Amino acid sequence: MSTTGHKQESASGPAQAAGFTLMELLVVIGIIGILAALLLPALSTAKAHARSAACKSHLRQMGLGLQMYVNENAARYPSSLMRWWSGLEPYYPVKWTNTAYHCPGYKGLITAAWEPSNAPRAYPMGSYAYNSMGVRDGTSGWIDPIQGTGYEHPARDFGLASPWGPKGLTSESRILVPSEMIALGESRFLEAAVNGLPGGLVQLTSGHLAWTDPGVDRAYAFGLRHGKNYNVLCCDSHVSAMNPRVLFNPTNTARMWNYDHEPHPELWPR
Repeated sequence: MSTTGHKQESASGPAQAAGFTLMELLVVIGIIGILAALLLPALSTAKAHARSAACKSHLRQMGLGLQMYVNENAARYPSSLMRWWSGLEPYYPVKWTNTAYHCPGYKGLITAAWEPSNAPRAYPMGSYAYNSMGVRDGTSGWIDPIQGTGYEHPARDFGLASPWGPKGLTSESRILVPSEMIALGESRFLEAAVNGLPGGLVQLTSGHLAWTDPGVDRAYAFGLRHGKNYNVLCCDSHVSAMNPRVLFNPTNTARMWNYDHEPHPELWPR
């Protein structure tokens, strides 16, 4: 019978399609690697933006709660031996120990009562901190929260409240520029190995930028949680993002820490 018009099969069976060569596979893998290298930084940036947005949302809600507290407490800011958030509970009903309260980029301990063996009192930690004292720090009169030692000059506080003074140290009327005074911000914490503490101190503290310098307390080291900026809440309830090396440097931001909007260099950490 004639086989004209019909494709003949080889003796070994149907013809096989050719596969990828090793060189072609390597080229494909290389292209995938290049695309991944281009996309991963963008994905990381997007995640950082999302964490920052969540953090800002928390601070805005706390800002509303703080303003309601002030309105219902003789126009004075809360002071409760470092547990300032307890005053906000009626207005911001999220428990401090709930991770939903905190910045999603924070990796430290969240507790209302951490007590090291060498401290006379339990000490709270978390992702946010309160500008209770203003620009001043230990060298200008402060009790160390870990050692429980030091000396106090409450009259020299220019923050929202003294953790050791009477409730409501600062009234709303004393804040000259609410839009430029820090009320709350992200606490200073890098990691336990560097800070010497398992979490961020809930009292916002200016100064101590170069924690590797001799004699500087490492407890005030900070780490980045969502990009290059820290989020802060001002007394007029707006939220800003600032580079922490600017935020915590009194040379740049001292006025923002004090209710009289003066830098008070005599109280800067030395």
